[in-house]
Amino acid sequence: MQVAIDKTCLKYLDKVKGNELIYIFDDETLEELLKLNMHCVHKSKINEVEVNASNFKLNAIKTVNLANISELELPKKKDYKFVVIIPSYNNDHGEYKGKTFLQNCIESVLNQTYKNFEIIIVDDMSTDTSVETIEKYCNRYEGKIKLIKNIRKRYNGGSRNVGIEYAMNNLDFDYFAMLDSDDFFVDDNVLQKINDNLWDCELMLLGCEMIFPDGTTQTKINEYNNYKDFFICDNKTWCTAWSRVIRKDKIVYFPESTLMEDRTWAYEQADNVSLENVRNLKEVCYVWNRLNTTNSVSLKRGNMWEASMWKHIGEQYMLLERLKHKELKPVLEERIKQCIIKVNIGEYQQY
Repeated sequence: MQVAIDKTCLKYLDKVKGNELIYIFDDETLEELLKLNMHCVHKSKINEVEVNASNFKLNAIKTVNLANISELELPKKKDYKFVVIIPSYNNDHGEYKGKTFLQNCIESVLNQTYKNFEIIIVDDMSTDTSVETIEKYCNRYEGKIKLIKNIRKRYNGGSRNVGIEYAMNNLDFDYFAMLDSDDFFVDDNVLQKINDNLWDCELMLLGCEMIFPDGTTQTKINEYNNYKDFFICDNKTWCTAWSRVIRKDKIVYFPESTLMEDRTWAYEQADNVSLENVRNLKEVCYVWNRLNTTNSVSLKRGNMWEASMWKHIGEQYMLLERLKHKELKPVLEERIKQCIIKVNIGEYQQY
């Protein structure tokens, strides 16, 4: 008899001795699954599970017809190739651990123990020494970094689109990762951890640590087990471009807005993946640098910010008509409503 169990059943394995066990996993790590020494299959691969209440009073042990399982073996560990896109504008300043924000950003990728990646840096007409600094890294790490210089102002969204377009047309790779030029990976093992837990998922959620000028830090880990809950949550990291890794066939281009480009993008990106094929890596991978008080994100004031907010609202209204996941529509409608209220009372940064 084939018996499928999940993590709630592990302490009751003596009840099913003598059966062929299949382990149904959800958010377990690769290391956890390998220790089980069982056939493992992701819950999304099972079309129909028949609950056998007589086997186990909590209904955690299930009888499975093998014909309904499309894949029995644990997915083979792959060495996925990542493209890390960094939009850059005037961040070759500041100091963190003895280096500028831009230097910390680039080196946090170059120092990764996992080396199957390429970096695309798109400079948005910087007026400081950013281009010169990037070119030094390009010369030192030839073939690892591609610098693209915008010939007109594209802002973060447009610059990311330039990088996406270049990668799709010129590189052989599997996943996109986004990094802002004043932020950085938390340690040298981020890409290795991501790679070990991807299993061909369409999108992976990442946690972050925020650092502030007064020396304090704040950790934000996404505790949600599915993308729908993450999408609904009231957590500012949900809308950031860098809070996820995206399979290249599921990437969505960014609105070329002056500000807030990743907020509309986050909804459209959520709508472009299968909500059940999203993994949540509940670990800090990214340092969100709040030390930088001179970038555009920190200058959200006045007419420019208000105009961007109204543009953002208009983009979201148009997205409402295109949503494939209809259960997300009321969530987006409520977000639009709250955004309009806050714009009208001038609380731009609170949304």
